[in-house]
Amino acid sequence: MAREKSAIEKKPRWIYKVISRLAVLAAIIGCTVSVVSIQSNIVEKKTELAQVQKQIDNLTAENEDLERVLASGDIDSYMERLAREEYNYAYPDEFRFYDTSRN
Repeated sequence: MAREKSAIEKKPRWIYKVISRLAVLAAIIGCTVSVVSIQSNIVEKKTELAQVQKQIDNLTAENEDLERVLASGDIDSYMERLAREEYNYAYPDEFRFYDTSRN
């Protein structure tokens, strides 16, 4: 009876050791995958931050230019230049000629 009981006790202990080692291995693999995923996300966010910072710099420069125009009191010439260059407006009696010979 004693031998049967010890054989039964040894078998589950071996199974528990294998299961516990597999669980630890799975936890280590899961943590590794998580760390790699987080590092990838960090790199992506740093790239996005650099793009946003570049946008901020561009908009700050544009804002300083507009503040300079407002401070100088030369708003009418600025609006005229903006209308001509950005929106391709022209005076009613103005003729515009475009070179169409280039392809």
